Amino acid sequence: MQSVLVNIGCGATWHPSWTNLDVRPLDPCVRSWDVSHGLPFGNEEVDACYASHLLEHLAPDQAEVLMAECLRVLRRGGVIRLAVPDLEAITREYLRVLGQAESGDQAAVEQYRWIMLELLDQLVRDSSGGEMEQYLRTHARVTADYVMARIGPEAMHHMDLERTPNGSVGPCEPPRFGVRSMISAVARKIRAACFSTGWSVRSLLMAIGEQEALRVGQFRLSGECHRWMYDRFSLRQLLEQCGFSEVRTCSAFESRIDGFASFRLDVVQGRVRKPDSLFMEGLKP
Repeated sequence: MQSVLVNIGCGATWHPSWTNLDVRPLDPCVRSWDVSHGLPFGNEEVDACYASHLLEHLAPDQAEVLMAECLRVLRRGGVIRLAVPDLEAITREYLRVLGQAESGDQAAVEQYRWIMLELLDQLVRDSSGGEMEQYLRTHARVTADYVMARIGPEAMHHMDLERTPNGSVGPCEPPRFGVRSMISAVARKIRAACFSTGWSVRSLLMAIGEQEALRVGQFRLSGECHRWMYDRFSLRQLLEQCGFSEVRTCSAFESRIDGFASFRLDVVQGRVRKPDSLFMEGLKP
């Protein structure tokens, strides 16, 4: 009997031997599915569940519900494999870079700008891409190797690099605007809006504030932001409390899922796809 393998929230990383689920499919081989509705399988129908960089986008109570669903659909002895951003490793790297930056190491000063974004940006951003994408597009030249070592070659998709006259790679510079001219332009738009609507400036600003609050709230619930982070202790606790046994941390190169390396979900051409990850597996008892 062929194994039933489920890739939950697969994004752009999927394999035809798996049932690939995502709320916004990027390929016809991916089934449109919202995990808030559970998993589309009966009890004990699945041999392995895999989710990479999905759990951190769920609130903790939602993560518990999803783990309970994975336990329900897995057969006895079935494997759950999770990859999440490793809070412990990111924090240790932040502290290392902080110490070197404070000592005057200029390379560490640049690395510090990135590691702060890696730690915080997806938790606090209120627009798509956040400060992290802006950094990758405009400031990543001197830290390109460091950034790719941190988050993998996928970072290159976000870097907007151009060739300088001497052949080296440099960032496209963002446009610069004078603060005074920007304020004047905004003031003109506010006056024009008040004139056309008959509203007072205060009423207009209150309406704009309400619309902005609505926009931020909708974005925060869109699925892009991180709603939690995990280390090896909290992730193991989550799996064990949800009923999984023999929970252990593993590397990107090892798994209890038969033939996992051949699917190239965590390792591509010998390189870890998401080096900032914590990998953990558990079994259904």
